[in-house]
Order: sequence, then structure tokens, then C-alpha cells
Amino acid sequence: MTTDTLDLLHQLTRTHKTTIENDDGTRQYVEVHSYLAQLQDAITGKSRGRGGNQTSAPLSTNALDLWHEIAETTLQHWPGYGRPHLARTPLHRRIQQWASVALNSNDEHDEATLNKHLARWVREIQALFEPSVELSAPCPECHETYVWRHEAGENIRKRCLTFNKHRATCINCKTTWEGKASMANLARIINHDAPINGTPAHTSQTE
Repeated sequence: MTTDTLDLLHQLTRTHKTTIENDDGTRQYVEVHSYLAQLQDAITGKSRGRGGNQTSAPLSTNALDLWHEIAETTLQHWPGYGRPHLARTPLHRRIQQWASVALNSNDEHDEATLNKHLARWVREIQALFEPSVELSAPCPECHETYVWRHEAGENIRKRCLTFNKHRATCINCKTTWEGKASMANLARIINHDAPINGTPAHTSQTE
């Protein structure tokens, strides 16, 4: 698990390399800001281009809520908690310091806890910038096609399966197909090997 945890930590707190697909289908290997920096930009209403320039972007309250959750959770595990002279330590450094302790701990649950939080935070930050698409097929695990959710004072019927370029997820049973290989396997199961496609996830019914 250590390699996976280090990869997640690097993506969340440091500038890292990733592959992007251009409109003409070509792919490009580029350097991007950490997911935490991208989240902060979403809060402040700025977005960073690959050249480092900042442009205006809509303020995201979802980003602010996620930032607060990351900060509060990190504080519970941060080795500098309760030390006034360390109070100004930035969030990315706090996460790195927590990781240093967890990865060197004799208790394997410490790294497991860290990994769980890092994976979810990376996943949720990705979802902020890459909205999911709904799939019409039922989930092959729970066999449900729709689920009702109470949101913003009304009941909304949503399709269970959603996907973006990183993963597919069932919002009913929480099963996740992570990465291209797993999503290809899902496509084989539900779509007879055809590429996964669907409709934007916001096209849901209400009652």
C-alpha cells in the first residue's frame, strides 16, 4: 500500500505529471499543480493555466466545504497539533507531516487511515473539475438502475452508475471501478465491450 499512498500524497500536495487528451485525440504529458492547490483556486475564484497564469473562475462552495473537511481531519492526525509555534504551518505541509508519521508507524492501521482519506480527497477534488456522466445500465453488483436522493428540499431520482475519466461508481451500493482497466471490465459486463457512454449526471428527475 505504501507506493499507492505516496502517489496519492504526491498528487494531493505537490506539483505532478499527468496525461491529458487534446480535442484532436492526441495526448500530452504535462505538469499540473497539486490537487490541493487546484482546490484552493476553486475557493478563491482563480484557475491556474499550465503556464502558471491565473484566470477568473466561479467560486465553489463545494470546494470550500471540502477544504474545511480536509483541514479538520488533518488537524486530528497532525503531529504539530497543540504546538502554538507551528500554527501557521500550511495545510499541504500538515498533510505531508501526518503522512511521514503514518508511513513510519508500527501500526498498519495508521497508513490505512491515511490512504483512505487521501484517496477520497483526490477522488472528490477530481469530481469537482470533471463532472460525472450517468450510465443507463443497472449496476452489475446491486442490480439497481435508479436511486432516490433528497437534495435541496426535493426528492431526485438519479441513475446509480456514473463515470468520469478516472473511475465509475454506483451511488447506491458504493462499488467503484477505479482506472481504465476496471472501467474496461465494467464496459464488457454492461455494454458488450462497447465504450462506456452516457448522459450528464445532472439530468435527473424530481418528484
